[in-house]
Amino acid sequence: MVFMTWVNDALGNLGTFFSGETNLTFVLLFFTAVIILYSVFVYYFYNFLARKNIISLNLNQYNNYENPSVIKFFAIVFYILEYIIFLPIITFFWFAVLSILILVMSSEMKIASVLLISSALVASVRVTSYISQDISKDLAKLLPFTLMAIAVTNPGFFNVASLLSRVIEIPSLFTNIPFYLLFIVAIELVMRVGEFLVNGFSSKEDEEAV
Repeated sequence: MVFMTWVNDALGNLGTFFSGETNLTFVLLFFTAVIILYSVFVYYFYNFLARKNIISLNLNQYNNYENPSVIKFFAIVFYILEYIIFLPIITFFWFAVLSILILVMSSEMKIASVLLISSALVASVRVTSYISQDISKDLAKLLPFTLMAIAVTNPGFFNVASLLSRVIEIPSLFTNIPFYLLFIVAIELVMRVGEFLVNGFSSKEDEEAV
């Protein structure tokens, strides 16, 4: 509580500092930095998350056993490590940062709406990455940049005090994130299983054709 009070006071003082007309240069620098950071994040967001295989660890390369049963066992273990452990961590990072940026950029959007938009966007990008990486990339950058365009044309966006007040709301995002994160991971696993089954049937048909 003491820490949060200190943070609120610090942000309030910062907002007061930027609100003066004599500090126009600082306001300009501040919002330029905000837009740059947002744009850089969106760039890495769509270039990374739009790939079908976002995890390139290939842990199965360390499976050097000769016994077929042992090979299958460790293949399953490595698959679980990659897609049950590492994937949720990576997804959580991108989802959390995207939610924070959308929260800060959209002055009138509620927390529930921010989480809904972020999770729907991440899930949609992951699903379309299995269809076409180009579609996935376009989707991953279209909505974030559209939101930024709407935000900067809002008269209240360039109010530093209002923007900083949104920063105080960031901790409340993390109370409901687990549900949305599980949804995204579940979608990813469904797509992985579907791809595995399709590839399995395709290989069998190829073998029968030969």
